[in-house]
Amino acid sequence: MWFKRKPKPDATQVEKKSAQDWLPFKDIFSGAMYKRDGSMVAVLRVDPLNISLKSEGEKQRIISAVHEAINGQREPIQIICLPRALDLDHYLSSLNDRLKSTTNHLKRRLLAEYVRYVAGLVTEGDVLERRYYILLEQKPGAVKRQNQREELQKRCYEFAGNLGASGLRVNICNDPEIIDLLFSFLTPRQAAYESAPDGLTTFTQGVN
Repeated sequence: MWFKRKPKPDATQVEKKSAQDWLPFKDIFSGAMYKRDGSMVAVLRVDPLNISLKSEGEKQRIISAVHEAINGQREPIQIICLPRALDLDHYLSSLNDRLKSTTNHLKRRLLAEYVRYVAGLVTEGDVLERRYYILLEQKPGAVKRQNQREELQKRCYEFAGNLGASGLRVNICNDPEIIDLLFSFLTPRQAAYESAPDGLTTFTQGVN
């Protein structure tokens, strides 16, 4: 008995499909990430706050406010600290332009020393920016998608307001900012010298 051998699938198609299939999300729009299991995820970006120079009473107030805001969440949250290399080339170029236009001898000498310091940082590549994100997830449950989105937005604004009461600066991320987070998390080396793509389709192609 003879069996007809099926043609092998194109290796590039298999690789492309497998690279996209492992991504846990399928779409990003209206300020939310839509996962394959029907869940929605919103992202808050929190700027770090240096409390080392504040009084003990002020430190305790900030810590207590953050503690209460986090404990007030009914659903689990995820906190991400994402290091990212800073591109100082443009900043270094502006310093060199300022150095050329400076005529004061003392200012010129101090500025030249600072330019050499920044140039050394650029050469070593040790300058990192740390970004802090909080992910809020809304399960599908029995509610409609529109109600699910509204409930997630409500949680975002309430949580951002409670964190902001502590003195933290909190921003609810829009679509490009969510894509930038995913781009930096999934392709850190590429994100060090490239900007995040404009849309989800371009982004998933870049991951491949």
